[in-house]
Amino acid sequence: MAASPLQAPEAVPLPPPPSSDFMSQDQWDMLWALLDGILPSYVRASAVTDKETQIPIPDAEFDRLVESITNSFENPPSKELIAEYLAYRPAEQASFRVDCLRSLAASPAKAKLAKVLGSLGTRTGSLLLTGYWSPITQQPASVREAIVKSWTTSRLATLRGLAKSLATLANKANGTTSPYYKKLSGYSDVPKDWKPVQGFDFKFIKLPPGNDVHDLTTDVVIVGSGPGGAVCAKNLAEAGHKVLVVDKGYHFPPSSLPMPQDAALNYLFDNGGGAYVSEDASTALTSGSCWGGGGTINWSVCFKLQDFVRQEWADEGLPLFTSRDFDECVDRVWEYIGAGTEAVRHNFRNGVLFDGCKKLGWHAGIAAQNTANKNHDCGHCHLGCGSGIKRGPTVSWLPAAAAAGAEFMEGLSVERVLFDSDGTTATGVQGTWLSRDAEGGLDKDVAERTQRNVIIRAKKVIVCAGSFWSPVILLKSGIQNLHLHPVNCLMAVHRQQTRPWEGSIITSWSGEFENLDGKGHGAKLEALCMVPYIAFSLQGWTGGLDAKLTTMKYHYSSSFISLARDRDSGRVFVDPETGGPRIDYTTSDFDRENNLEGIIGLAKVAYVSGATEMRVHYPGVPPFLPNAAEQEKHVQDKDPEFTDPAFAKWLQQLRTMGNKPPLTSFGSAHQMGTCRMSATREAGVVDERGSVWGTSNLYVADSSVFPSASGVNPMVTVMAIADWISRGVSREL
Repeated sequence: MAASPLQAPEAVPLPPPPSSDFMSQDQWDMLWALLDGILPSYVRASAVTDKETQIPIPDAEFDRLVESITNSFENPPSKELIAEYLAYRPAEQASFRVDCLRSLAASPAKAKLAKVLGSLGTRTGSLLLTGYWSPITQQPASVREAIVKSWTTSRLATLRGLAKSLATLANKANGTTSPYYKKLSGYSDVPKDWKPVQGFDFKFIKLPPGNDVHDLTTDVVIVGSGPGGAVCAKNLAEAGHKVLVVDKGYHFPPSSLPMPQDAALNYLFDNGGGAYVSEDASTALTSGSCWGGGGTINWSVCFKLQDFVRQEWADEGLPLFTSRDFDECVDRVWEYIGAGTEAVRHNFRNGVLFDGCKKLGWHAGIAAQNTANKNHDCGHCHLGCGSGIKRGPTVSWLPAAAAAGAEFMEGLSVERVLFDSDGTTATGVQGTWLSRDAEGGLDKDVAERTQRNVIIRAKKVIVCAGSFWSPVILLKSGIQNLHLHPVNCLMAVHRQQTRPWEGSIITSWSGEFENLDGKGHGAKLEALCMVPYIAFSLQGWTGGLDAKLTTMKYHYSSSFISLARDRDSGRVFVDPETGGPRIDYTTSDFDRENNLEGIIGLAKVAYVSGATEMRVHYPGVPPFLPNAAEQEKHVQDKDPEFTDPAFAKWLQQLRTMGNKPPLTSFGSAHQMGTCRMSATREAGVVDERGSVWGTSNLYVADSSVFPSASGVNPMVTVMAIADWISRGVSREL
């Protein structure tokens, strides 16, 4: 009997949780008590059964609250479901706690958090930090919530930062694990019309168990299978060279994609499912870590490097970027990945952005997609693309490389580049390989899987590990050129359902604010991916009830980003304990002001589009609820700031409160510049050929070589630069 076709992606079991021993049980209990105060249980006063864990709302007020929710939306949830959700305590759920554990275990700040939690457990520490002798674990939920609320407006920046970090942790874990997103909104882990697709059958080198070092030999070893490494692999293999591509991540076929949020965070992203966080806790940074790298979880959007950025780079002594040669690289990449706009179909929020900008008389553009002119209504691509339509590295470059003879190795963490006795001639790489388990999965304990030390000897080494790991592998720690494209977010609520997890993620954009300084620095306006954990991780927190009510508006909402082309930079350095990257970056006053101008622009777009509520995730800025009658008076090409006094007042409050880090949350999905390409050895890490200054046979070909921020999604630029570098490497072999 034939097997039934898949109705949903194949399940990918999660690995065992990491050890929790970096905090004591008392410290964990303190954390759960705090998170329970951030998202507590609210019940009708007459229905209270536990005064310690439930916060009562007077019956009449509770009824008005529920009534207002049911009257606000088309097809509202039942009153019973609303009451059930308000009473729900995420912090008591095992899945919520495991998600928090995974996030914290990967954080370099966990020791600091443990120390604060320990202090809160003492009578003196409790009095100093909460105003109560009795520790938080002995307080009812209402007091715990009030304590965290008091921290959000404390004169001590440390407490304000603690409240923000805890709220972010809670919102992310709730967005990842709560069953109520599905019950209240209809969100599904499985995209509409999902069908199983047969992807390319990659063959990976597997090693037998053993204690000795396993040696491999090749012409070119490429560290990283993302957009840069994949292009290099195809070009060099097709030129007749022996190529080995290695990656610390693993491959997942389309039949297992997209993954549920928790699995995707663990298997497709770097840092064990927890976003990297900057040293000042202001910025959360996500980067891909799987076969295909960032190209696997890219949102299909494609931008060419703009002319003014190309000219800026050329003016720094890199004439490549205004040359016909680079034009040919870009065109070759653009055609191969099938980038185009012919099949673009805006979903609700992309239509809001495009049409809203037009109503204001602003620039509005259509964003190309790497889908070979096929429609791609996949709002889950951040969690892996199961359709096979998106022409990321695993669909395009890497299969072509395999056809030309390239070999592949997943699960290999490269630790260092090897050099000849002269100390400058690269001869290969060394790393540790971790196999899959006996069933071919990754969910068994590491002790049950084969680990081998591996040396790969090669004529040429190309590092394409991304802007976090490439400098770590090269041991070029402390490079002062990290650019992040920091983003701020705005959420708009609408009268009609938006089903924000459906449709293409970014198909429209605006460059109205992209050149605020006359030198190419400013902010672009774009739509945001809206799977639940993203939609609410950066949500500002002013109280548990407001947080819960906001999540109930999920399927009526749209979220947008103001993405700055940052002029100023930070650095990556090596964590002395883990050997991994740490990020020292604070969005400068110059760059955050550009973010702010973009957010103000997004607010105006939402206003003229008829949004009923706008939320900017800046501390101290309340949501704005427009007067519908005033909105209807808007005239084409007119700025509503000058026609609606209430709106103007709110915008002024937004400007006054501002978005200064670290209390304002910033996000980043684009990391660039940490192995900067430069005209001289003193100014960067690699030359115009991608060759590391002061070495031979060693190259870098990823976003880390950008001289400065690209200002647009970097994928196409990475591919074009990798195309240029790899063709040069081929000529040298």
